[in-house]
Amino acid sequence: MSDRSAGDAEGDAAGERPDAWAEAVVAGLDAAKAAERALADALRPAMSLKEEKAQRRAEAVRAAAMGLGAAGCASAAGVSGRLLESWRAEDPVFDAALSAARSLAHVHDVVPDVTTNPAVLRVALEAILSGVPFVAAGALVGVKRDTFYRLRRGNPRLGALFGAAQSMRRRSVPPGRKRKADLKGYRLVRLDAADAVGVDPDV
Repeated sequence: MSDRSAGDAEGDAAGERPDAWAEAVVAGLDAAKAAERALADALRPAMSLKEEKAQRRAEAVRAAAMGLGAAGCASAAGVSGRLLESWRAEDPVFDAALSAARSLAHVHDVVPDVTTNPAVLRVALEAILSGVPFVAAGALVGVKRDTFYRLRRGNPRLGALFGAAQSMRRRSVPPGRKRKADLKGYRLVRLDAADAVGVDPDV
């Protein structure tokens, strides 16, 4: 029996065929989001808007606990930065929860680094899959334009993942349809690229 772990085997596969590995990873992310949408659709007749908002707020708090700022939290929740801010203004408990989650990340040295934090990388990839341009996806997770491009060029795995996400997004857009940054399809509001980069990154 081999002593090598499944993670080692996956690492070897990523090193030998990063494109195939990245496509499989991104396809898994896309399938997971499709499953979430299917479950929500199945419950839609019984699920109230209040319940849906509670779930989205929970996603925002989780993102804050991973060190993400306001733009990243809004993206993780699938809403615009303006809607997230309005939720904070109207709901002191939610506002306190976001702040506490952010403090938790800070105290435990959870860094919102796309190269070391899987949750942050996932937010960036899911944003690209949703149609957010590459640079705007970087801004969502607090990475400047030049730095984001350097990460893509300098890290073969990251480059393969970003490329796979962009390719999958292009394949999902019907021919002739104007491409838009349409995040998550929330019923009340959609997050566009302008919103993404215009929000203060600090929660």
